[in-house]
Amino acid sequence: MKIRKFKIKVQDGNQFRDDVIKTWKAAEKRKLYEDGYDLVLSFPDISWLSKIFGAERIRLIQAVRDRKPESIYQLAKILGRSLPNVHRDVHELAEYGIIELKKIRKKGQKRESLSPEYNWDGFDIAV
Repeated sequence: MKIRKFKIKVQDGNQFRDDVIKTWKAAEKRKLYEDGYDLVLSFPDISWLSKIFGAERIRLIQAVRDRKPESIYQLAKILGRSLPNVHRDVHELAEYGIIELKKIRKKGQKRESLSPEYNWDGFDIAV
């Protein structure tokens, strides 16, 4: 079984710009990721790291990983947080590829719900 890891890079403005250009060229060649990582996130400064991985979001990621909630509503109940705030955090983490959202429909339900999943074995931070 392959270990899935992602990398977070914090770079100064010039390095960040150069990395965006390299990523664009890699995308054209269909090689988007660094060796050993399935996903690489680059940020221009350390403040982004605290925005994306604040204490509540780390707690959210841990709850998704450990408790495996069936819906965002259930996750909000587990965390004791308001549904709109958890919904916003889950969708933002999904935009970055940190959490996956799967559509599920329970037997007897008329509509689908989104089930958050964390499918990573770990992540590295490079400064």
